[in-house]
Amino acid sequence: MPDLTNDAIESMTAPETAAVFLTLLTVLVDDVPVLYIVDNNQEIVSNGQTFQPCAFSAILPNQSENSSSCKLQIDNTDVVISKTIKEAIGKKITAQVAVVLSTSPDIYEQGPLDFILRNVSISTQSVTADLYDSYMQDRKFTAMTYSPDAFPGMFF
Repeated sequence: MPDLTNDAIESMTAPETAAVFLTLLTVLVDDVPVLYIVDNNQEIVSNGQTFQPCAFSAILPNQSENSSSCKLQIDNTDVVISKTIKEAIGKKITAQVAVVLSTSPDIYEQGPLDFILRNVSISTQSVTADLYDSYMQDRKFTAMTYSPDAFPGMFF
């Protein structure tokens, strides 16, 4: 379990609280932020950036498993979201996911975690993608070993 702030621990253990955990999602295309959304019903400002309300779910990897892929699903209720993603096809699409407490949105309880979006699909209902923390983890590699004897041109 990640280290949590005292405010988060107090909110989690309180009989009643106004504080809730919010997930902030920043989508970047070629390392330029293009979307800032939060899984809330109202906008929130975190570290000077305004995150727009949007229904989405980001299922983070379980630390007890060896899997590092996450699932992301954004409700396609705003034309801007699907248009932005469509324009980014063929480019490097990444995402940063952070979890904050609604009462202290400038303090990250977890993250920001960096992911690469792959297998992006857009329908009338949603935009879905797989999130990978290591682009090469799911790729197959050759069984050959690159050594100076076998590949002298690769080594200087």
